[in-house]
Amino acid sequence: MSSLRKFFPILFLLALQGCLSTWIRMEDGTVLAPGRSDFAMALASVPRADYVCPENANLSDRPDGSVACRTWTYAPATSSNGYTYSTPTYVYSPAQLNIDREPHLALAWRLGALGPFGPFTGLELGVQAELATNPVSQEYKLALGLPGSDSIVSHSLIGGWGTGLWVDNTWFLQYAASRRFEPWLFYGSLRTSLQATQIADLLSNLRLSHNRTWDCQAAAGVKLKLGEIPVIPDWVLLGSTIDLTNAAFPSFDGSEAKQASGVGVAFAFGMGWTW
Repeated sequence: MSSLRKFFPILFLLALQGCLSTWIRMEDGTVLAPGRSDFAMALASVPRADYVCPENANLSDRPDGSVACRTWTYAPATSSNGYTYSTPTYVYSPAQLNIDREPHLALAWRLGALGPFGPFTGLELGVQAELATNPVSQEYKLALGLPGSDSIVSHSLIGGWGTGLWVDNTWFLQYAASRRFEPWLFYGSLRTSLQATQIADLLSNLRLSHNRTWDCQAAAGVKLKLGEIPVIPDWVLLGSTIDLTNAAFPSFDGSEAKQASGVGVAFAFGMGWTW
């Protein structure tokens, strides 16, 4: 029992893997100098998909994977060997999709790993956790400073992965760029992700099978440098993310938690400390 307690925190973290892309984008194309760190936190308003059915129906997945309302119906009664019986079957109807909004919290940390080498301006390590994303998403990434970056204009290529729930992981590739007008930094990025299998697919299929999906996001925002004053943040951020593939993040309500296709927009306010 004591050995099980030791592994409980690890099992707890594994159970929280969210599988899907994060919605808060703070990448700005800059790469930190070796040994420099940056810690950021951000709060965002993110669209969330909520499917609704009539009182006499239940949310369910159709055989094709879509979300629908399921009700029971019975075939006409028949007689056999003196017994009368009817056969129950399912009837599916479209579920009503409502788009609500929910708060998401992101925590991100960056570390400069290498200075300029070859044609590149540096290499940076990073990690980001965001909740509630079915329920928590964790990403690990590398940012490569691209040729032509300087103190005014910066751009980088970012690659990384997000931890999924046992079956597979999320992989992404992103380009980010920025232009500085002291003390302002205007940035934008474009990311494509191959998302891990959702928890909903595991719960509905009861087997470890791959069901990966693509996600594409565009982001833009502005950072304001506040200066190195004790306690207060070194910078603040206002940004937005446009998901070009999914209209909303899925609710976490069992096998019916699905991403809604379309276009969705999230808005974020963030702050950070650099040392």
